[in-house]
Amino acid sequence: MARQTGMIKVTGTIGNICFYKMDDEYYARLKSSLSGWRVKTSPVFMNTMKYAGLLANASVIASTVYRLLPKEKRERKVYQQLTGMTMQLLKKGIPKEDVITLLKKTPTFAR
Repeated sequence: MARQTGMIKVTGTIGNICFYKMDDEYYARLKSSLSGWRVKTSPVFMNTMKYAGLLANASVIASTVYRLLPKEKRERKVYQQLTGMTMQLLKKGIPKEDVITLLKKTPTFAR
C-alpha cells in the first residue's frame, strides 16, 4: 500500500488501482483479483464459507443470550466474548440448545 502525496487526495478506483482513506490518511493499492462470487463458489474457499456460516449462527445464538443479560451488564465486549464462546462450542459440534445452556452458566450471568 502506498501513501498518497500531494494536495489532491482521491478515493475510488481508477483502472487497476484503488484509492482509499484510512485513519485520516490516503492510500493507494492494486485492485484485488478476488471477488465475493469467487469466495462463495470456489472450492478453495470452502473452509472460509464453512466458518462464515458458523459465525453467522454463533452471532444469532449469542445475541439471544446477550438479550437475557441485565442492561447494566450489556457491553460490546460481552457480546463479542459470548459470540467467541458460541463459535468454539459450535465447532465442537455441540447442539444449539446445549450451547445456550452452557452460555447461561458463564460468569457473565452471575449476579
